[in-house]
Amino acid sequence: MARDDATPAVTLANSDLAQMSKNERIKVESKGLFFVSEKGETHTFLDEMEALTRGETDTISSTAKELSKFFGIYKQQLRGERGKKTDDTFFMVRIKAPAGGRLSARQWAALDDAADRFADGTLRITSRQGIQYHRVYGKKLAPLVRHLNREYRDDGTLSACGDVNRNVMASPIDDLDPVHRVGALELAHAIADELAPASTSYFQIFASDDEGRNAGPINATEPIYGEHYLPRKFKVGIAHAEDNSVDVLTQDVGFVPVVTNGHADGSLFDLYTGGGLGLTHNNPKTAALLGLHLGRVPRGQVVAATRAIAILQKENGERKNRKQARWKYTIRRLGVDRVKQDLRERFDVALEDAAPAALPPMQLHLGWHEQRDGRHWYGVSVQSGRLEGELRKAVRTAVETLGLTVVLTAQQDLLLCDVEDRAALEAILPPQSVSKVRANAMACPAKPTCGLAMTDAENVLPSYVEAIEAAGYGDVDAVIRMTGCPNNCARPPTAEIGIYGYGKNDHVILIGGARDGSRIGTPLYARIAGEDMLPALVGLFRVLAERNPEGLPVDEFLHRADPAELRDWIGIADRG
Repeated sequence: MARDDATPAVTLANSDLAQMSKNERIKVESKGLFFVSEKGETHTFLDEMEALTRGETDTISSTAKELSKFFGIYKQQLRGERGKKTDDTFFMVRIKAPAGGRLSARQWAALDDAADRFADGTLRITSRQGIQYHRVYGKKLAPLVRHLNREYRDDGTLSACGDVNRNVMASPIDDLDPVHRVGALELAHAIADELAPASTSYFQIFASDDEGRNAGPINATEPIYGEHYLPRKFKVGIAHAEDNSVDVLTQDVGFVPVVTNGHADGSLFDLYTGGGLGLTHNNPKTAALLGLHLGRVPRGQVVAATRAIAILQKENGERKNRKQARWKYTIRRLGVDRVKQDLRERFDVALEDAAPAALPPMQLHLGWHEQRDGRHWYGVSVQSGRLEGELRKAVRTAVETLGLTVVLTAQQDLLLCDVEDRAALEAILPPQSVSKVRANAMACPAKPTCGLAMTDAENVLPSYVEAIEAAGYGDVDAVIRMTGCPNNCARPPTAEIGIYGYGKNDHVILIGGARDGSRIGTPLYARIAGEDMLPALVGLFRVLAERNPEGLPVDEFLHRADPAELRDWIGIADRG
């Protein structure tokens, strides 16, 4: 994972644009995300959106593809047999939703309407508490984003992707819990506002109605990011005193409220930084890494500390090799002591040296719970976050008729909040009887739409869960997370059982991640064929149910277990 010291990083401080990656040139030449320079010709990003809407083309240029990510847009192609790309091109669009909501009934209606009007009729809840729209075709792309900006929020998809701060996460129970008053929802919005791109390009393109254009002045100035923006994406999360469902150590910047005398009031936070789970197969210089504890900061400096770390990453991050461009590598190259000194002396952050408190566990938040105001909220399990069909219709009906608010969770579920009449809600929702293994399972979309996916995830994980349930192990309390590639968007490395794609039909299976997110799993199978996945997982759950005489929690049992011995019990060899 460590960089060869003989190869210095290419940074803003020591290099010019010619030494940097193509992505860096695209950002600089865009002059604040306005312009697309393609094959020696320059036009505006708006030009490409208008051509799409008129049906003159069905997709965007390769340069516009990179810029579109800053606007929450991913260009995609349908993958056919053996993962080969077809001629069916479309887009994925992701919303911005700090802390996953609270989404009002009006906002939820706008989001729900968009699924049928512009996409494939589903709402895909993400592992970062957002929503994705899939199979958005070219003519409907700009109208979708404009609809979201009018009806949902005025920056509905801005910085949901791209080399900037992504959706800021916080525990979904932050303002619901009757015991702890952390105030993370407000902090998440403050961080999101502080680190949002300042260029007006997004609004020039998408903030108008369908008949006209925003006539406001063009402003390309980026006071925090500058013309290069960040070297790679940047992620922030805030835990709750009793809930680390945001997986705070996997964030570029993470905050954990300090508990004093059994209570957390959000006045002081443990600060972690330098986490991230993406890696590249067969590249030992990349790795899934957990955040490093820097100390404690008062509430009034949470935003300032986050901004300072983003600036340090802007200045010192790798600008040539994008596989080494994440902050998790930058901070380890700079050294923790240097970063702490800069925070204190350069940015005036009151960073207090202290031992970190224990992390809270991941919570699912399903079923009925009492809110701090005496009303109730109900956690709805959504398989792999794909809200569709009868359940989607029932949620819409409940939200509108009962005046509920909605919060999206990091486990791809949703909470229906402000419930005054429990019986009325139960009469609307279809009954849910969900096994522990199904409730804990999470997958990314992967194939056939994601261009990075090597294998399936969402399309196959339900069949694995069904087989585990059919074998009688559905109530084994184990977390399974699965992704189609080692970018690990659904966070498999910190799961008790983590799976990610390797090649066209192989997978990696990790075991022993911690329920509180404090440990990365180790390989049970460095490489296993797709046809062996189902018997391997059923066999692993058989071991969990029948060979744990001490009754250890699953994470601890798997952490202590010898992988070779587990493979012998399962009866399938490692191909790695």
